[in-house]
Amino acid sequence: MKRSHIIALSGISCAMALICVVGSIYVEFMTLTFAVLAAVFVQMPLTQKYWVGGILSYVATSILAFVIGNINSLPFILFFGAYAIIQWGLEEKLYPLIKNKILRYTTGYAIKIIYFEAIIAIFWFLFNALIPVLTIFGKEIKLTYLIISLATIPIFLLYDLLMHLVFKNFTIIINRVVKKTTKTTTPDDIMYNSEEEKKDDIFANSDDRNDNNNENNEINKKE
Repeated sequence: MKRSHIIALSGISCAMALICVVGSIYVEFMTLTFAVLAAVFVQMPLTQKYWVGGILSYVATSILAFVIGNINSLPFILFFGAYAIIQWGLEEKLYPLIKNKILRYTTGYAIKIIYFEAIIAIFWFLFNALIPVLTIFGKEIKLTYLIISLATIPIFLLYDLLMHLVFKNFTIIINRVVKKTTKTTTPDDIMYNSEEEKKDDIFANSDDRNDNNNENNEINKKE
């Protein structure tokens, strides 16, 4: 893939992810939807195995999102955006190194769950972002960190599977778009091809002239 296409893909990734992060901050009824979409757009360079572009897209989006939304951007910075990079790194870089399937998935999911639990701990103890009391049938049940951390693991694993499937399909779509764009002719290609054609014409004309001179020389010799 050309460097220009990679840079363009990373720029588009950052722009789309930033729009979604801002949407997750200011559109309350679609907070989760926009947050997931932001993570998906961060993966755009990763679909072409360009991990530097993915990291740069995540970092740039995080900085701009924090400037715009302050601490409201932390869910993307700490989890949604960061996990998009971590998940790709584990599945594309770590998994191929481990031949045993059981050990591969055990190691991968252990790292994922540890990371998720660390994020839960940050939000619970520092920001108190989780609901401490749950009301069921009019009875209030006080939630503890242990209950929250264990109860959210199935939700996290479902999210992990969802993002894995989305990434696979997103890769197919981006590959098709990239193939179409690389087939298009750019002004540089036209200039380059025209110059090559001119050179070919010059060489062809010179060859024709040489052939004509050789024929004239043979005729003169016969005479």
